[in-house]
Amino acid sequence: MTRKLLILHDSADFGGHERMLLALLPGVIEREQFTEIVFCFPESNQRLHDVLQAFEPHIRIITWPFVKRRGEPYLGWLRWRYRRAVRDILAAERPDTVLLVQGRIENLVVPMLADFGGARLVSYLPMAHRQREMDRNGLIGDRIRQWLYRRPDHYIVPSEAVAQQVEAAGGTAPITVAHNFVGPPPKRSKAVARLALGLPVQRRTALFLGRLDPAQKGLDRLVGAIERAGRERLAGWTFLFVGDGPGRPLLERTARRSGVDLRLVPWTDQPDMYLSAADVLLLPSRFEGLPLVLLEAMHCGLPVLASSIDVMRDYLPADALVDFDTVDLAAALASMTRPEAAAGFAAAASATLGTHTLEAAQSSFAAALAA
Repeated sequence: MTRKLLILHDSADFGGHERMLLALLPGVIEREQFTEIVFCFPESNQRLHDVLQAFEPHIRIITWPFVKRRGEPYLGWLRWRYRRAVRDILAAERPDTVLLVQGRIENLVVPMLADFGGARLVSYLPMAHRQREMDRNGLIGDRIRQWLYRRPDHYIVPSEAVAQQVEAAGGTAPITVAHNFVGPPPKRSKAVARLALGLPVQRRTALFLGRLDPAQKGLDRLVGAIERAGRERLAGWTFLFVGDGPGRPLLERTARRSGVDLRLVPWTDQPDMYLSAADVLLLPSRFEGLPLVLLEAMHCGLPVLASSIDVMRDYLPADALVDFDTVDLAAALASMTRPEAAAGFAAAASATLGTHTLEAAQSSFAAALAA
């Protein structure tokens, strides 16, 4: 029997969620549960286009000009050209299953308004926090999003914490957990990595790696913790921020006024080099799904100092969790990098990662699509 999977995407970004999707799709292709797979995504997402070409002819590529805009849950129904394009592609492809690749439930609001003609609607969603959990006014926003969360027939999420988020936000469909997975990065000695990156070999390095987003990623909290600790108590540390985003001006101001050795590096295609060079990874996020950088650090045995939020509690030992609004950063860094503490973290990380494999994630993902 002919069965078609249509994958829809409306983000111009290529991040961890897209990387994980492309790691899971081979499991669907190998099982031959669909005779045809069509992937429709924004023409502006050149990086996704380049990577997807390796999947041809197993996946047929279609591009469109549409991307998610601000206020989409409220204004998406006014996007007539986008709605017409969705209607046309559904009529032309007649899929049995539609997979929505959603960074948040706000992505693909316009397609969610469409009549799918009996096709099964599956959402691949990395996080599902309510507005009030994101320090926003949730009185109206959370009520509107409840309808969106009730639209899919099935959810695929990267962790048990996100499954609980979906239920709390209003989702009523079955949920499958396909754990995020990354393979062990290349191993390098700390000294070699630091020399290659031009970092001080003898100083300790605290690393932030990812999008410089003050709100979600908690950069404002981390800056506050750095300023509370002060230059004298952090004299032996280099704070290295690798990435791009709206938080860059905040970090530049902090570097000028704090006197702390704080360095900014644009996004790199060699994150493993920076993980090898670091003594500790900082994750001060207010909310997350399951960040791949966390898994990469755990594979390296690199100690992580993170916010005490749901997904971090699932993956990290209690002594790796802090409140960045109140933490004594100098004391916490010193504690995390003691040899016995670092060895204990590495052992705990290895045990946690040993319970999740790429094969298991691919199997869960494929089964959810085939249900």
